[in-house]
Amino acid sequence: MLINTTTTPPVLTVAEPLGSNIFRLIVYTTIFLFTVTGNVSVLAVVYKIRELHTVTGYLIANLAVADLSVGILNIPFTVLYFELRYWPFGYVLCKIIPTTQAMSVMASIGTLTAISLDRYRAIAYPYEPRITLYQARFIIVVVWLTATLVGLPIIAVMQLGEGQSGLLCEEGGWPSETFRDIYTLLSFCLTYAIPLPTIAVFYTIIVMKLNKAARETSDREGFRTAKAKGKVIKMLIIVVILYFLCFLPYHVTYLWYEFGEGEKYKGIWILFSYCHLLVYANSAVNPVLYGFLSEQFRRGFARLVTCCRIWSKDYKVSRYPYASSISRVIERPTTICQSVSVWI
Repeated sequence: MLINTTTTPPVLTVAEPLGSNIFRLIVYTTIFLFTVTGNVSVLAVVYKIRELHTVTGYLIANLAVADLSVGILNIPFTVLYFELRYWPFGYVLCKIIPTTQAMSVMASIGTLTAISLDRYRAIAYPYEPRITLYQARFIIVVVWLTATLVGLPIIAVMQLGEGQSGLLCEEGGWPSETFRDIYTLLSFCLTYAIPLPTIAVFYTIIVMKLNKAARETSDREGFRTAKAKGKVIKMLIIVVILYFLCFLPYHVTYLWYEFGEGEKYKGIWILFSYCHLLVYANSAVNPVLYGFLSEQFRRGFARLVTCCRIWSKDYKVSRYPYASSISRVIERPTTICQSVSVWI
């Protein structure tokens, strides 16, 4: 999920307290479980609830895909790499894992930018044509194509190198330090410095428009609609703020390591491990935010759980000779799962 994360700091030259190792492993395990279960739940809700088959719903699902790839493809390997302090997974995974990290972070911020643009168009220009589902799918394809282009240099330069504790997975294939520095700065701009201010501008305008609409609306229904939209925007803004906060320590540390005196710091390995922890935490908190801040997703989660329970009970009943037909078994939970009313 990180750009240039696998530029390997020197092997740790200061002893890390055992308590720090244990704490980090516990937190990493918790993050892994929340990331996988939470984002799978988000994808299931968006897939099952027809009312969430909207532009924003599709984009949130795409964000969940990027976060889920972090949980499955990145967290386990990164945790073991930091704890073992050598790369035990071989040459092929040394190419693949860092590339998926780069792609995931680009896909995440690209999706957040697309969501902010969609909300901006919907609220700032309510009478203009909305982004269609077909266009949303096209945007998702463009986001992942861009993410792939960002990841291609990583797959080209990652190599296995000798370290004090064993083989290291490091960026040893750059033609020169200049190319590496250019890529580092370009990645920082594409995944942090440019999109976040852009998103901030969009949401600032959105909040101003919603506040103005709420003041000028006299009828109760219009006020309730503006309030409901405001809640969704609030949730999305918090998602972006958490992205900013979770990635800030990593970017500061990495730029310090690349262009400052960070390489001389003996505890840089420990520092990087905790920066990664914060970044991975971002993939775990998004589904939690949807559950706490979005009434629509809460309903969706509840309906999904109810649907699964009813399907399970009906499936057990259908095993007996006098049970209802299989068509009725399937039809009932499907109807319940699709009966939630949402705005997103």
